[in-house]
Amino acid sequence: MPIFKLIEELDAKPEVQETYAKVKARYGGAIPAVYKAFANDPAYLASLNDHIARVMAPRKIDAKAKEIIAFVVASMNGCDFCSHAHAAGLRRFGLDDEAIAEVLGVTALWSEVTRFNIGARVSWPQD
Repeated sequence: MPIFKLIEELDAKPEVQETYAKVKARYGGAIPAVYKAFANDPAYLASLNDHIARVMAPRKIDAKAKEIIAFVVASMNGCDFCSHAHAAGLRRFGLDDEAIAEVLGVTALWSEVTRFNIGARVSWPQD
């Protein structure tokens, strides 16, 4: 349960409604709940939304790869909402459950290897 009110579109201030229009355009008419939480600070909502649009736009790294990265980070951070949202994003790019499980497997592997290297104090470049 959120710690503060989620701002619904009909209750939103004009500047929030302006940002919501951009969010809806990106998400096929939907306003994800996280944006409704951020709407408690309209300036932050607008800034964050613009930053998300800029970072997630395809440049040298395509949108699918960026969505995979977002899913991995969400999973590693333990954010249930974010993991579900980015898993849905992966499905929009054509990944099925097996492919998403493979992404988690790669994540788990390199998390394990990284933790081992941290504990073993293995340095780069090798001595």
